[in-house]
Amino acid sequence: MIKSYNLVNMKKIYILMFLFLIGCSSENDDDSYDEPITLEIGLKDMAIEKGKFIGNLMRDGFFDNHEIYNGAIDNILKTEYNALVTGNKLKMANILRDRPDDPFNIKISDLNTYNIDRFVDYANKHNMKKRGHVMVWYKQIPNWLEEESRNWSSQQIYSFTESYIRALSKYTVGKIDEWDVLNEAIVFNGYRTNTWYDRVSSEENDNGEIGYLTFFSKLFKWAREENADVKLFYNDYGIEEFGTPKNNLMRIMVKDLKTQLNTPIDGVGLQSHFKLENMNSSFMENLGNTIDDLGNSGFIANLTELDIRICDGISQGIQEQKDAYKQIVLTAFSKPNCNTILIWGSSDIDSWIPSHFSNCGQATPHDENFEKKPAYFGIKEALQEL
Repeated sequence: MIKSYNLVNMKKIYILMFLFLIGCSSENDDDSYDEPITLEIGLKDMAIEKGKFIGNLMRDGFFDNHEIYNGAIDNILKTEYNALVTGNKLKMANILRDRPDDPFNIKISDLNTYNIDRFVDYANKHNMKKRGHVMVWYKQIPNWLEEESRNWSSQQIYSFTESYIRALSKYTVGKIDEWDVLNEAIVFNGYRTNTWYDRVSSEENDNGEIGYLTFFSKLFKWAREENADVKLFYNDYGIEEFGTPKNNLMRIMVKDLKTQLNTPIDGVGLQSHFKLENMNSSFMENLGNTIDDLGNSGFIANLTELDIRICDGISQGIQEQKDAYKQIVLTAFSKPNCNTILIWGSSDIDSWIPSHFSNCGQATPHDENFEKKPAYFGIKEALQEL
């Protein structure tokens, strides 16, 4: 009985399926067919196909509220980009805002790990490479550090910095893919002075070590000792154009770190905050020469904070900006030692440019209404042509 019952039911099912198929086919007797559904390809899809990372910035407002602007920024980040960096939330002022009981023996429990976790969770959810920015910088430090470090000895600066980097590196093992270990440590004519770590250049520590370069080397060594797999970078602005004084100094410094002090530095971050009127063929050639020169010495050279601002009083506009974005992406990504370009702002509405450069703006590939600008399509064309 059970077998015959199942067979009867199976026959009914087959008959119903047959009638359904006939009905579907009769609806198309006029030989008309629905248009195929096409999914829009984001920048990240094209970058992945080329083995590259195209990324953007997790600004503070979005960091705290992913639904800001009705989710428009969230939509841009997760659909267009496969790499992510923080603006301010992983800087020392936020990670170490409260004074530890012992600032010369910092522990993981002294760190504000909420910032790290929120960043990592969002990036992991959307399969993004994660860039930590920044371990050591002369700016955006906690108020307590700014006050106390004025009276610290060289050894105290070493002890504080070592314990901070070790704690931060330990906590982010397997979470952060690459770190800006040191940010903006040089100016056009030498090392940056009047910093909270300045004393290391004029006073020996307990091991008899003195000088900026020795101190900088230790930053990378401490980070590497706690995390063997993370990529470690020096990051700066105004170093992109080959042969300028600051570019020359940067290339000498990172090569000396690597060859003379055996520093585990993997790459250089070229911040790439550009003015549209400077984006000519000579500049593009010099940008490529910088990436090539660093590559010849074994360095990765990535564009880490790219934007191209348009300022009042120039004849160029958004079409020229499109060409500039296209040429920069082509120039950088054509080099084997450049695998990542990070844009500094998901749209013009959250770009830092208008608040820092008067009469300048429109620096990102999306406008203030989150619509794609010609610059966006310039990037897209470059990725297609690689």
